[in-house]
Parts: sequence; C-alpha cells; structure tokens
Amino acid sequence: MKRPHTLVLLAMLPCALAAAQTPQPAEPATMPASTHVMIKASAVPWGDPPPGLGKGAQTAVMSGDPGQPGMYVIRIKAPPGFKVAKHWHPTDEQVTLIEGDLMFEMGDGADQHSTTLAPGDYVLMPARIHHAASTVGGAVVQINGQGPFEINYVDPKDDPRNAMPAADATK
Repeated sequence: MKRPHTLVLLAMLPCALAAAQTPQPAEPATMPASTHVMIKASAVPWGDPPPGLGKGAQTAVMSGDPGQPGMYVIRIKAPPGFKVAKHWHPTDEQVTLIEGDLMFEMGDGADQHSTTLAPGDYVLMPARIHHAASTVGGAVVQINGQGPFEINYVDPKDDPRNAMPAADATK
C-alpha cells in the first residue's frame, strides 16, 4: 500500500527539482548606494555652482558624483532673472521643475521653439540638443543625468568660464 504513494512522490521529484532550479527574475536595476539617503527640502545642501553655470545660482548634489561616470541627481536654485545661455551636453538630461518658473528654448534657427514649465513639469533633453533656460521669478530645478556632467556653450562668449582666471575656470 505504501508503494503507490512512494511511486507518486518519486514521479513528482523531477518536477520539484526542475522548479527549484528555474532561474528567478533578476532584481530591478538600482543605483548603488552605501547607505539610504533622504534629504528634506529644508535641508538641501546648497552650495556654489560649478564655474560653467555662472554666478548667482546655487547647486546641490543629491546623489552620485556629477564629475564621474555614473548616475547623478543635482538641484539648481536660480534667483529671479537668472539665465543660462544656449548650450548642450554630451549626455541626456532629465529636468524636473520643483518650484518657480522656467522657460526652455530648444533647437536652432527654424527648428527653435520654447516652452514655459510649471512646478512638477518634466523635460527629457537629449544629448547634444542646443538649449537655454531662464527664470523670471526664480526656480528650483532637479536634473537627473549620466556623468560626467559637461556643459558646452554654443557661443564661447556666453561661457562664464571664459571670463575667469584660468586657474578658477577648471574647478
């Protein structure tokens, strides 16, 4: 009587072993981090902007290292009237307006167009697209990107690094 029960179990064993060896779906890719990071809006670590952005704005690195290969998240706090002249980046930028107003100009010549963002709006700026940004009343912008971060002005006269002593322009 025990024999049929044992035969059924033996017959099921290969199925159980196969199921146990079936590869499980991979975990979703995440940005590596050594610790959990949570930054309250009131505690954002604002500091001086990189030389390529010019004076007046403040920046904060939220995660990653924009100067190195890999993902990064930065925020820019721009005062009223702040402008960044037409420029481009070698990698895509994902821009989200956190607060304030922001006008984007994109493209050149007949292809040029502009749009005004409201808080919560998002823009995917593909690599090498010429664009400019300005704010009337001030803005806080979050940029997610792939490092190293680089900014290249279309007109070298607009590059704030060209107005600095050589030692300061490389920082």
